[in-house]
Amino acid sequence: MNESSMVTSSHLSSKHPETDIGSIYTQDPGPRRFKILGLEPLLLRRILHLGWPVVIGMLSQTAINTVDLLFIGRLPEEIAVPGTAAVLSSIILLWAFGGFLSSISVGTQAISARRFSEGNWLAAGRVLTNAIAVSIIAAVFVMALAEFLVEPLMALLSPSTAVQRLGTSYSRIRFGGLLSMALMASYKSFYDGVGRVRIHMTIAILMNIVNITLCYFLVFGFSVFGFTLKPMHVEGAALGAVLSSYFGLLLMVIWSLRKEDRLNFGVYRLKHLNLKVAFAVAKLSFWSGLATVILMAGVGLFNHIVGLIDQLEGVDAINSSAASIIIHVMMLVFMSCLAFGTSTATLVSQSIGAKVPNLAERYGWQSVLLAVYSVSFLGFFAFLFPEPILRIFMPKEVTHVSALKDAVVALAIPSLKLTIGLLAPLAAAAMVLTQALYGAGKTRYVMVVEFLLHFGCLVPLAWILGVVCRFGLFGCWLAAVVYVALLLLATGIKFWRGQWKETII
Repeated sequence: MNESSMVTSSHLSSKHPETDIGSIYTQDPGPRRFKILGLEPLLLRRILHLGWPVVIGMLSQTAINTVDLLFIGRLPEEIAVPGTAAVLSSIILLWAFGGFLSSISVGTQAISARRFSEGNWLAAGRVLTNAIAVSIIAAVFVMALAEFLVEPLMALLSPSTAVQRLGTSYSRIRFGGLLSMALMASYKSFYDGVGRVRIHMTIAILMNIVNITLCYFLVFGFSVFGFTLKPMHVEGAALGAVLSSYFGLLLMVIWSLRKEDRLNFGVYRLKHLNLKVAFAVAKLSFWSGLATVILMAGVGLFNHIVGLIDQLEGVDAINSSAASIIIHVMMLVFMSCLAFGTSTATLVSQSIGAKVPNLAERYGWQSVLLAVYSVSFLGFFAFLFPEPILRIFMPKEVTHVSALKDAVVALAIPSLKLTIGLLAPLAAAAMVLTQALYGAGKTRYVMVVEFLLHFGCLVPLAWILGVVCRFGLFGCWLAAVVYVALLLLATGIKFWRGQWKETII
């Protein structure tokens, strides 16, 4: 039997899950015998087997935001330029509030993977039961808070009144999907934790198909059989994203109701509701959520500085629009790294649960190398051909000169080369190590590092280089390179020291 079939059988064939060995991934292959560019083929095969569905799933889910930008960029430039800038401001808020809620995935994945590798499937299912309960309660409060704060926060994110107006309306609609975002994170992280990574991948692809269809008709409008829907522009993109997110959640719930999962994991047994388990999930997730809020606060201040550069240069949202496109391009790259990082978190947590911590460490470093090589390969082509990539988001007008769109693309090219050539490989390694530390339970450490680096490095350095030294948008991205390099140093040293191997969760 090959390793792939062994993985499948270990996940699906057990009649007595409470006594089975959790995963083939925790079997130590022995000492390193052969490497290719530092990669161990056997461990690489395991990482890819677990990671590629996660990559596709996360890219598909990320594409929901990217599709919004693609369609908005095809509107008339008087809407497209402030509209793309507004999407970035809105995504910052969405990920500040939604990212805090979605951090439930960290605790859910780490604990469920640990219980699964210990051979206790019902205990793993109990983690999801309580994660669902925590997600619903937290989402109600966070949705109300987000609605209350959206206008003042949007004013802080951008000095442009056009961006504020579009961003506020877009954000209010997207906040309606915070509940589905939190619940989807709970289900996804549970299934990722027990190694069933293809479930979310399939659902995310279907979500994206629905989103593309809805987004097209809602943004541009349509008329059929006498029924006419007027173009909703930016708001239409937001509504399409929300509706597709609830569609995906519905599919995930239906999947979890399959007889096999109900019997093996007992997710919907009320007796599995347990304050101790819920508190453990929430406690482990809280620090990750706080790190996400800090991250988005730093990105928000970064965005505000870019908006000030627009004011200093006397242009309307051109720098902000360019930054928005660059970030969305980088998000597609980063989500691939985050996906491998998520897989690494599963491998690390399962390995620790199976009492093979040295294997967990090997998985971590192998995933770092894989992420760096992958990003560097893709970045090489993006470095050579930046304009065609940017034109995907900001195409030329066919019927007339598009001066604003052309200015955005010209401004973005140097910064995109910097980010894709230097920042991306460093960020790839840092993101994998961050997720590995999450899987080991070191969420508080990551939060503290993020806080110190965002407010002690990224924000002040972006201000100095971008505004004081007048390097503009390029200076802001130079600051981001320094921030990512320091994040890699901090997470790399922590992972290398190895104290995380003894963390109990």
